[in-house]
Amino acid sequence: MRLKYQFFALLFSIAFLALGCAKDRASDAVFTDSQFTATPDEAQTRLKDIVRDQISENSASREPQVLPVIYRRPYYFKEYFIYTDAIEDVEIEFRENDSRARPLIAEVKLNKIRYSTQMHRKEARAAADTDFLRDVGEELLVYEWRNGRWIKTGAIFDARTTEEQINGAWVPHEEETVRVNPEEDQRGWFGRMWERIRGGE
Repeated sequence: MRLKYQFFALLFSIAFLALGCAKDRASDAVFTDSQFTATPDEAQTRLKDIVRDQISENSASREPQVLPVIYRRPYYFKEYFIYTDAIEDVEIEFRENDSRARPLIAEVKLNKIRYSTQMHRKEARAAADTDFLRDVGEELLVYEWRNGRWIKTGAIFDARTTEEQINGAWVPHEEETVRVNPEEDQRGWFGRMWERIRGGE
């Protein structure tokens, strides 16, 4: 009988603690929501400032020799990009969302030129690579207004043309080059080992 009483006491304690934790989380959520004080107009103005700064930081070409090597498992490569729009020409679509945590969503469309090398398995080869392909297209950025600030939640780049530089001029790139999104190519241990056996990078 005593053991049965102790068992029910233990269950009661666990339930009480769980209820207390849930209450604390709910209180935190309400406190977080209460931090949102900006009006929709002020939030939109802030995002326009963010986009303006982003365009300013990425509006000029760079020297391929001084670019850092980027690593996105399992590849190494070099890349940079520029935006060609003036801030007044940028398309920003705002829409309200039926959510207290994310009351405002924005989609930003930017004309973009991306310069990137091929993907390499070894860092040294990526560092020595100075042959860049040029992709010209449009980028869609998605932002959400959370806790009084804009958070970028997505980016999609739609390349309309791919060009290579020949004799100082950019011409359409005809040869099919394997260019992979490193985040999408997540091969397992066996696949990587098989590639090495076959002599790949």
